[in-house]
Amino acid sequence: MNEVFALERDKVKKIIKEWILRINNEEVLPDNIEALNFGLFEPYGIELIGALIYDAEDDDWACEEDFIPKERECPKLNVDYECDWRNVLNEIHMILKELVDELKELPLFSVKHITTGFCDGDLVVVR
Repeated sequence: MNEVFALERDKVKKIIKEWILRINNEEVLPDNIEALNFGLFEPYGIELIGALIYDAEDDDWACEEDFIPKERECPKLNVDYECDWRNVLNEIHMILKELVDELKELPLFSVKHITTGFCDGDLVVVR
């Protein structure tokens, strides 16, 4: 793990958690949404979309934007742009796994599938 990210991990997790809680409190996830994707982008940021379909064999499902929260993009994560993208993906994946477990009662997390990843790479299953 990149040391710069290690020092900021708790802050990054708090920013993501507060963002997820705001979305959950301000919006109603349609019943027919099957999957959420927490899409990563550079410089390091994260956005959320929901889709009616999920296809484990085809990551393009995550391009379907059937649910777009008003606050689609998480506030600035302040992850050092020099951090290796693989480390960032791994840490965000672990943070999301922790949050899905901690916040399992949230209606937002009632979907069957949750993933994360960069738009130009393979998605990683969170749940």
